[in-house]
Amino acid sequence: ILGKIHNVSEFQSTEKQSDKSQHYFIQDYDNNGLQHDAVPTESVRLSIIARRLSNIEENSFEKENLERQLTQLLNDRAIIINYMQKIASIALSMTSSDYLEMIIEKHMKLTEHDCYISVTQYIQEQCFDLQNELVLNKLYIMVNLCEIGLDNFTINQAIDQVCHERIQFDY
Repeated sequence: ILGKIHNVSEFQSTEKQSDKSQHYFIQDYDNNGLQHDAVPTESVRLSIIARRLSNIEENSFEKENLERQLTQLLNDRAIIINYMQKIASIALSMTSSDYLEMIIEKHMKLTEHDCYISVTQYIQEQCFDLQNELVLNKLYIMVNLCEIGLDNFTINQAIDQVCHERIQFDY
């Protein structure tokens, strides 16, 4: 169906287009079903469970199970966010830096690779599995700590203070 509506050169932008025909494919193609499906990577499992819950009959065992999973997922997310913010706060307090809001909100470009690798390996060992999409989504905080000049030793000390035992999340 796509080949009949558009040719390859339109997708590759090799053909000069008039102002009138410069539309995004997504606007031209009727995809109402797809527009509501996009969710951030870290929210995919949450979205799947929420959709399943909305399509299940009341008072069923499966509904209770899904509600438990949803609650656990939200708790896991809160734990991860809390831990990452605590690590940042403690690391910054060791150097008397007052950048916490920037560290938690901004996404800096990674240039301090050695620091980042050391810190993420230490988080993997001491805190939680980096395979978890919620954890992956918050690693930019570690990038930011490395990028403002904190060394991996300081950040790892903060990790030690926050992560007393490694937390296992269900996938």
